[in-house]
Amino acid sequence: MNVRLVRRKSSTFHDFPYACPQRKCIHSWIVNVTPPGASHCIHRCVYCYARDAVFARPSGDVLEVYANLPELVERDLDRISLCPPVSISNTTDPCQAVAEVRRETARLVRLLVARGVSVLIVTKGDATFLLDVPGFASHRNCVVATTIEGPPEVLGLLSPHAPSFAERMASVRQLSAAGVKTAVRLDPLLPHAWEALYGPHWLDQADALLRRFAAVGCTHVICSTGRLAAAPGRGQGQASLDRLAALVAPRDPAAAMAMRQDYVFDRSGTSVGYLLRRPTRLALHRQLRSLCEAAGMTYATCQENAASETDSSGLPNCEGHALPFCAKTLGGRFAPVEGCTALCHVNCRGLERPPCGRGELVSAQPLRLSLLR
Repeated sequence: MNVRLVRRKSSTFHDFPYACPQRKCIHSWIVNVTPPGASHCIHRCVYCYARDAVFARPSGDVLEVYANLPELVERDLDRISLCPPVSISNTTDPCQAVAEVRRETARLVRLLVARGVSVLIVTKGDATFLLDVPGFASHRNCVVATTIEGPPEVLGLLSPHAPSFAERMASVRQLSAAGVKTAVRLDPLLPHAWEALYGPHWLDQADALLRRFAAVGCTHVICSTGRLAAAPGRGQGQASLDRLAALVAPRDPAAAMAMRQDYVFDRSGTSVGYLLRRPTRLALHRQLRSLCEAAGMTYATCQENAASETDSSGLPNCEGHALPFCAKTLGGRFAPVEGCTALCHVNCRGLERPPCGRGELVSAQPLRLSLLR
């Protein structure tokens, strides 16, 4: 594998691009450690959303890594007085086992922890190397969400090149034991793949899996049933729906056929794409929520349902842990805004004065840097 360090030329700042009232995502500052696209992630997961994305940037067999992220982020931190939670990384894995990726992720996290802002890290990798970053484990508003799409057999089907089930579970256990707030993304849970592997009583496997998550210290689970594409992405031979159905078919032809019938185009929320039919989706998430809560954890769905339909009650956001905006204090450090959930358009709607004092942020529109000065 060839790795190339590249310098990003523009600001890293962008928010999730969802502007509709159904938006479930918190307002975030998304920082990607690599350019988007499957070329820049060694995991090459079968369902990879970035693979089919229009913004994917192929680079042949070269994995590119941004080498100047802390410098760019610090420049913007110096320009703003209110900082949203920083999300690392939403198009490729920031903890993949590539020395250059981990080094740049650690440099970025070191800066964010030192400046005191909220941090969300989403990974399939072993994030325990970040325990060497001073202050990381004790940082008040830091969450590591580890993606575990199912038991070992499911991972062998969907993400065979990513870290193993045992490695991911060990990472969650070690981070939790060190005091880091952890969540697990059971994402995507593809019911037809589970049925092909485990038969009609596959929910028993899901129940056992959730209990294993709780046993390693996880307190919150985020789940989706997948947002699949029916057209191939840039430079790809098959769309994700075709790739997945082709994997299921040798194990259970009927399940593969049902998969093609049960995933239908849906643009009712922010998760536009081929989604599991809504009645089936709602029923499944409600079952999983019950199992999750019985294991002592909370549950949320990623984008595809309203929180009132399928999420545990009382959550500050889908991530399950507080990730507030932070306000600049003396010396350039930031401190959490008490009472803030970063879900501005939901939890601050109708408030004459939101916790941050910025009524203009009470909107589903993506954040702009100019609003944070």
